[in-house]
Amino acid sequence: MLALWSPANLAKVAAGVALCALIAALATAAHLAGWLTIAGVGLPPLILALIVGMAMRPVALQPVFAPGADFAARTVLRIGVALLGARLTVGQLVEAGPLPVLVAALSVAGTICFGAWAARWFGLSRDFGLLTGCSSGVCGAAAAAAASAVLPRHENSARDLAFTVMGVNFLSTVVMLAYPPMQAWLGFSGFEMGVFLGGAIHDVAQVAGAGQSMGPQVLGDAVITKLLRVAFLLPAIIGIAWLVARSGAQAGDARPAPPFFLFGFLALAGINSLGVIPPDAQKFLALASQFLIVTAIVALGMKTSLTALARIGLPPVLLLVAQTVFVGVLAIAVIYAWRLV
Repeated sequence: MLALWSPANLAKVAAGVALCALIAALATAAHLAGWLTIAGVGLPPLILALIVGMAMRPVALQPVFAPGADFAARTVLRIGVALLGARLTVGQLVEAGPLPVLVAALSVAGTICFGAWAARWFGLSRDFGLLTGCSSGVCGAAAAAAASAVLPRHENSARDLAFTVMGVNFLSTVVMLAYPPMQAWLGFSGFEMGVFLGGAIHDVAQVAGAGQSMGPQVLGDAVITKLLRVAFLLPAIIGIAWLVARSGAQAGDARPAPPFFLFGFLALAGINSLGVIPPDAQKFLALASQFLIVTAIVALGMKTSLTALARIGLPPVLLLVAQTVFVGVLAIAVIYAWRLV
């Protein structure tokens, strides 16, 4: 761990990290300028960053950049995930009542378990199901990255993660547009609709987009429910790491050691709950987290072969669609069941 932060190693990785950060900054600037919005739908900067990273793979393979790309894809990513904790407080777990907590908990646990089971049905590995299930159940790209960090590494790890990030984001955008018009058909109140959007849409940005289209109250309930799902990232990743270790994978491959970056996530959430982090600092940490994750996604793209991604086949696509349908139906069922309590 100490060697990772030694001056010699930091000098070695500086060029690659700087290249990834530059691309992330350009993608973020394009997003803020509105250049990524087409027909009213915005392309998230992480998708642009991933595509550009893939296009620059030949450059990233050069010895001057390769160590930095590896560092960004692992260490920078973990720091970005840890900083997500500054967005959460314990108060958010209780202020909206038990329904958002219940929907969030079951969405996370249910989708991960469903992913692990359904992956076998589609002829895929359990670990791929855990990766996509965690991404679909918790919070999209950040959860996929965190899950990838504790799953066994193999030659297609970068490809699987890149596919998951792109696929989950695409499906999140589809349901962001499809779910709001369903309110009358579902018979949901504004509160129930907010809980449904926060419990069924994968990415935070798309949850916010869907909620915004339905008014400030729905938006608030949707975001709170979604942040509750983010709060379950820590137990979800610890559970996945435990399953990996329990399956007998070797430590060198599965890396089932304690995910220390998630302890940072939990520590920041606890500190934020005390009210000692000023609002401006919270905003800065949230932006820093987003930027570091986009930087890591650039590195992920650099490590991903387009040829390998094209060969991934139809079953992984069907698995992601099945998980999206599952978490949506589950959220609806829990809301209807809650009415009977």
